[in-house]
Amino acid sequence: MKFKTEIGPYVKDENNTNKIMKKLLIALSPIIAFGLFKNIIMVYYYTGESLLSLLNPLYIIIVGVLTSLITEYLYIRFILKNNHKETLKALSTSYAIIPGLLLALVLPINTPIWIVFFGAFCATLIGKMLFGGFGKNIFNPALIGYLLIGAAYSSKLGSYLNIYEFDTIGGATPLANLASLDYISSYNNIVGNYGNLLNFFTGTIPGMIGEVSKVLIILAFIFLTITKTIKWRIPVFYVSTVFIITFLIGYTFDLGIWYPLFHILSGGLLFGAVFMTTDPVTSPITNIGQIFYGICLGILTVLLRFLTSYPEGVMTSILFMNLLVFLFDKIGIYFKYKIKRIYIPILISIALITSTYYIINNALNNKEENKNTNIINTEKLSNKTIYTVTSKGWNLITAEVTVENKKITDINVTNNDGETKWNDIENANYLDKLITNQNKIDTLDGISGCTYTVDGLKNIIKVVMEEVK
Repeated sequence: MKFKTEIGPYVKDENNTNKIMKKLLIALSPIIAFGLFKNIIMVYYYTGESLLSLLNPLYIIIVGVLTSLITEYLYIRFILKNNHKETLKALSTSYAIIPGLLLALVLPINTPIWIVFFGAFCATLIGKMLFGGFGKNIFNPALIGYLLIGAAYSSKLGSYLNIYEFDTIGGATPLANLASLDYISSYNNIVGNYGNLLNFFTGTIPGMIGEVSKVLIILAFIFLTITKTIKWRIPVFYVSTVFIITFLIGYTFDLGIWYPLFHILSGGLLFGAVFMTTDPVTSPITNIGQIFYGICLGILTVLLRFLTSYPEGVMTSILFMNLLVFLFDKIGIYFKYKIKRIYIPILISIALITSTYYIINNALNNKEENKNTNIINTEKLSNKTIYTVTSKGWNLITAEVTVENKKITDINVTNNDGETKWNDIENANYLDKLITNQNKIDTLDGISGCTYTVDGLKNIIKVVMEEVK
């Protein structure tokens, strides 16, 4: 008879869950402290506003925690009909505060308190207790609350910006700003409004209470990994997949390494990867399953960010993938004993990543083609006509094009703000080349690193030549 041996664990420590949750709370504590410091203390220091008027982020956390705790107590006490002592004992081992706490950390800092109450109540009741309580839920409870809030009250959530950010930035969050730029623009347009990537790393940018300080989230990941509290493979492969796809997109559009780093450091990607995807109940238990779970999360997140009206994509991706955890565990178990066939899911993953890149790339190219180049003014002077034309480069290019005898004789660019490599255009005498090659503009070579600027200038020539035919 042949026996198979497996690596454990097979014997569970009764205090294992308590230890995991305590370490989770330890990892979250600096993140919570920073969120409150940034949105209360710093705002008070810079604006001089009344301290009491700035406490909404603290109220959000308190209400989220208390609502989850009270909801679970009432459910166990009156629905399950346990006595008071048994109920308190159950609460001490179920960490009832976690759904409300995690929900509070992914909400805008100006969320009305009654919405926080509604979300935390639904997170605990629907996301946790109705499934049978701690360890039996198939969805992350906090994300159930997040989903219901977003579906019912998205227009009433309030701004992500604190008072100081509203005065100094006065715009959208970085990912919303990226979406408004159709996902491709210069470093200054995408990152510059918020400082630089170091600001994204440290957390001095607009965002939810718990998501902004990436350095603290990374330190939390290291702590939780060293203490073997979380499944490190999921966040590593999740974030790596997002990085690879956005790097390929950035490379295609002549963007630097800053572009994928922006995607990693923006929004709730790192927070979701570390604290949401690694939930021991709603994530795969097999190592191979965890790897492919992370890859699929990355693919879905990028698709949602680029192809839908929801520029974040993280929380929705995690909630959807919770449905498929059983499938990833089956894959993990199968290929554990069929390791020679592991190339199959690897090839499928590569194909999915490549397909995702091509789908997004085509969508972005179509958006660029649909952006009109417009003649906004025409001035006729004796034997010549001057056309004022706008066209999309990195930003909006404005040029005055002089036409004599149906030929372009001069191009005067009056606005090139945002064209970060305009010096390369001037050094190459590219405007003169446009005039020389106006009848065969599509055959004119571009300039490395100036693809968008060159395309914008070529489109100006095309629309004027079409006008004078």
